[in-house]
Amino acid sequence: MIPNEQKLRTELAQLSESQKIDQIIELMARITALEARLGMNSSNSSKPPSSDGYAKPAPKSLRRKSGRKPGGQQGHPGATLRQVAEPDTVKVHLPEYCTCSHCLDEDPIHHVERRQVFELTEKPFEVIEHRLVAKICSGCGRMVRANAPSEAPAPVQYGPRFRAALVYLRNYQLLPYNRLAQLCHDLFGATVSKRTIEAAQQQAYEALAPFEQEVRRQLLQEEVLHADETGMRVDGKRQWFHSLSTPLLTLYQVHSKRGGEAIEDNGVIPAFKETLVHDCWSPYFGYGGKHGLCGAHLQRELEGISENDGHGWACETFVLLEMMARATGTHGNQALSESLITWFEQAYDSILLQGEQDLPPPQKTPGKRGRVKKSKAANLHARLVTHRDSVLRFLRNPAVPFTNNLAERDIRMAKLREKTSGCSRTFAGAEKFARIRGYISTSLKQDKDLFQNIMNAMLKNTWIPVAGHS
Repeated sequence: MIPNEQKLRTELAQLSESQKIDQIIELMARITALEARLGMNSSNSSKPPSSDGYAKPAPKSLRRKSGRKPGGQQGHPGATLRQVAEPDTVKVHLPEYCTCSHCLDEDPIHHVERRQVFELTEKPFEVIEHRLVAKICSGCGRMVRANAPSEAPAPVQYGPRFRAALVYLRNYQLLPYNRLAQLCHDLFGATVSKRTIEAAQQQAYEALAPFEQEVRRQLLQEEVLHADETGMRVDGKRQWFHSLSTPLLTLYQVHSKRGGEAIEDNGVIPAFKETLVHDCWSPYFGYGGKHGLCGAHLQRELEGISENDGHGWACETFVLLEMMARATGTHGNQALSESLITWFEQAYDSILLQGEQDLPPPQKTPGKRGRVKKSKAANLHARLVTHRDSVLRFLRNPAVPFTNNLAERDIRMAKLREKTSGCSRTFAGAEKFARIRGYISTSLKQDKDLFQNIMNAMLKNTWIPVAGHS
């Protein structure tokens, strides 16, 4: 007999029939809720993949086959290593003897075959000494010394190219301090301290202030903005990493809050009057003119409710959203006819109306006061009805995509950094990463030479994106 079993049996026997029924109903509701929770994973809910643990669900993606063959597509430029016209070093190899033992020293050359080897230099560092000559003026007797170049403010320092490499490896390749210092020692023969890396970070951070200001200005001129946020560890505490994205621009922000306070401090969203695409985080609805919701997020939730709760309306809505996505094209830029849009909207309303009738009424838990808690299915249904125009925004505006994948790709870097480098030790360090990473992301989106852009920033010649140009 289990401990306290007799006591439980006695208490159960003393309950009335109505109390027993109430307890059974409550237990059944709890079991149903627990089963639904157990059936949730990253493929059918908004839970992140890291929450799946070792029991990973079978691979299942919302992506559909494109019909293209695997591998490189027609017109793909490729990246084959090719010979250069002017090599840095030329080594000539001459045959000495023929197989018949004849010496070939005096014989003419028939032809030359070229083979090239791309190799790292044995000594990557070039030490440049700047000698500042001083002279005595014969006219007035004063000593005049030559001015030091900007890259040599002290007797010994690393040059702008190497400091740019530190910023590149730290913020783009996401190397932690110790591994970055080890790489510099092994490949370059340079003993680099954490303080040296932090000094390069600070220099880049200060140089990129005009870039960040210009990006904020250009974001306000866009027709569509993508917003997302994720938690990040800073000094052992959870802070929030926010992003605002377009196909050509990225702005990051670190804040202690996730909602309205962070949005107000950022300043862009409160002044933005066009369409803001996001994942239905409620504080966003207090700002902007129009909103668009991520269809991929909604499909994952619909799939989870269909699988775990068996609601037919959820499955039908999932299929309808998939049809809409296909009709508007892969990137959501295919304009639809008014008749097709009307048919989609009417089908959407009809499915949700039927779903409202199919949803069971919320069950009040016996003995508990207050408002009756809605089920996950009821909450999603209410969201789809309340934000109908935002869900279907992409049907009438080809500039609004079906998903918020652009923002998710940009925000993913914060989680990848935590996985590879750990959390930020200070809030100021997190802010440096946010600004520098925004510069990196924007440079890549506009097909710029990333390392050259970083080096220009170290030389106080920061690249500033031009509105409407890549």
